[in-house]
Parts: sequence; C-alpha cells; structure tokens
Amino acid sequence: MLPGVARAGDLDVELGLGVGITLLGERRATGGMTLQPSASVGWRFSERWSLRYRNAVSLFNLKTPRWIGVIDMNAALLGIHLRDLTLEVGPSLDVFAVPLCADDTWCQREHGLAPAIHLGAMLLLAPESRLGGRGTVHTTYIPGIAWSGISISAAVEGVYRF
Repeated sequence: MLPGVARAGDLDVELGLGVGITLLGERRATGGMTLQPSASVGWRFSERWSLRYRNAVSLFNLKTPRWIGVIDMNAALLGIHLRDLTLEVGPSLDVFAVPLCADDTWCQREHGLAPAIHLGAMLLLAPESRLGGRGTVHTTYIPGIAWSGISISAAVEGVYRF
C-alpha cells in the first residue's frame, strides 16, 4: 500500500545544536573542532519508516577568521524507526567554503558543491519526549584545486522536536 499525501499536521520539525570534529585534508589538514546547528522537517509515513530533509552547517577553524570553514549539508534522509531509536541514511548535496592546502606549499579558500553521504542515529529521551540526542557521520567528497579528497564530519547534538 502506498502512503497517502502528507498533511501539515503529519510533519514534524527539529532544531539541534551539536559539537564535533571535521577532518579535511591530508598532510596540511584544515579541519578541526566543529560547531553544528541544524534544522530538519520530517514525515513519518508508517510505523517503521520516515522521510526527512535535514540542513546542518558545520563551522570550523573559528579561532582564525580568515580560515573559517563552512560546510552546508543538505541531506534527504530515510529514517528507520526502532522504538525510541531512529537510524537515518541518505545522500546530500553540500555547499562548501573551506580553506584547502596543497601538501607542501600554499593554502586558499575554495567554494563549491560536493556530493556526500549522511549516516545518523537519533534517540528520544522517552517515547513522548520532545528532547533527544543525535549522533551523525557525514562524508563529503571535496573537489578542490589545492586539495581534493574526502572530508569527514562527526558530531553529537541535542535536538528539540516540535
């Protein structure tokens, strides 16, 4: 049986704030500790399954304004509900403005779009609770001039569900 069309009352909204780490680069890495605000809207269309659009912004290198890195993660997620635990997986198209460094020479800020994969798990504090915690791992392929490769962002966040 196909799910019906979502009505406004069937949607839920989440706001979150997390901390983590972003690994970016090889010999001259430019990632670091990450602040990660997030927002998402989801539709649970059955007891076990849901769809969610999640936007999270990873901000790193905050101590050096010239080299602040931003990865804006836009993920379309499939949720698998197991009681109070929800597993999330899906593709993402990320927008980035990050400092990238060549192995032994120069660094520069680069901008662009990047394909990514998102994995996450959310645990509600209680069955009817609006508060929860989420752990995420987000892997992005950064196509740069100074450096191209895989960026990994991992974070834990507190979440409030409306």
